[in-house]
Amino acid sequence: MANEVYANGMELACKAGSGKTIASFPDVCFTPPENPATPPGVPIPYPNTGFASDTTKGSKNVKITGKEVMLKNKSYFKKSTGDEAGSAAKKGVISSTNRGKVYFIKWSMNVKFEGENVDRHLDLTTDNHASPMANEAVPWIFSDRMAMGNIGECADEKNNVESKCGDLNKPVKCPTSGYELVEARKKNSGKSKAEKQALERKLGGEMQRDPCQKALRCFLSPYEPNKCCPGQTPDHLIDVKSFVEAGQDRTTGKRKPGWDKYNDKDAPSMCVEGGAATCSTHGVLSTKRKAFVNQMGGKGAETDLETLAIVGAVTASDTFKGCSVECLEAQLLDYHRKVQDNNAKVSMSQFGLGESAPWKQGISARAAKLAKSWLG
Repeated sequence: MANEVYANGMELACKAGSGKTIASFPDVCFTPPENPATPPGVPIPYPNTGFASDTTKGSKNVKITGKEVMLKNKSYFKKSTGDEAGSAAKKGVISSTNRGKVYFIKWSMNVKFEGENVDRHLDLTTDNHASPMANEAVPWIFSDRMAMGNIGECADEKNNVESKCGDLNKPVKCPTSGYELVEARKKNSGKSKAEKQALERKLGGEMQRDPCQKALRCFLSPYEPNKCCPGQTPDHLIDVKSFVEAGQDRTTGKRKPGWDKYNDKDAPSMCVEGGAATCSTHGVLSTKRKAFVNQMGGKGAETDLETLAIVGAVTASDTFKGCSVECLEAQLLDYHRKVQDNNAKVSMSQFGLGESAPWKQGISARAAKLAKSWLG
């Protein structure tokens, strides 16, 4: 970059600049040969690079050196390079393309051109998109992924991440099996429900065996944009329905009194695997919360925020060893108290497994036992 126009001390990204995304990794693409042993090709990770000179759909009126400026969620570099060899028919494992677009996923929060936040040199990007889906590694750096846990109660968990993950200013590394799961979930993937659930359990196991990912799990993040690895699902530890009037839609419905500022997309969530009614980590976690609700008055019963924060923290701590109740509870209360008016009440909500099969009955029974041990 050499145009010397800055926002927040960082030079603006623009078509006239010399900026580039250097070796974003891994951009996993299917690569020849394509044969019966490897039908779609061989998945190989490539480093990928994009150039500011390929800026597209930038600012129309504000220019730098006579050329357009990159804007939030609007502009992109029209192509990237480095993954050309990933040329089997499927190409990118997630985006189904190679040499795809480059998008910024960070920008200035308070400097705008033409009503849009400006992108800057050194802001995070993702490469090889088939608009808007990226194919490369998760772009969040460790410290960004841990932002909600930057509180005293999570000091031990933060030290654990530093010990297990290393430099907190580096991007989060995710298991490649997550990309396999993302592919399996696509329409016409040919994968059965049972096969998809098996992949979810596989990913959950890999996450727990990876010391870094296991440590990172303790840190909650917004539901959207979520900061989970590919294949994972963000789970509200205090369910959205707790803040919505009975009978209303969980995302667009009228909020309960005192919760007008609550936003389900901003609310803290834990990165888990699978759906709420499966035997994956998401299903187990939801079923434990359901057991507590059943022993505390049932669905719809009114209670206080602190009670649901404890339930969310206890069930998550029991499911994912190494995450303290204190750290999880503090993260939940830190957000929800900021959007709560006058100690507003919440209602209890529940999802989770039924008891139509022996394995479901077993999970539900263990969940009920946990709830009883805490509630007496």
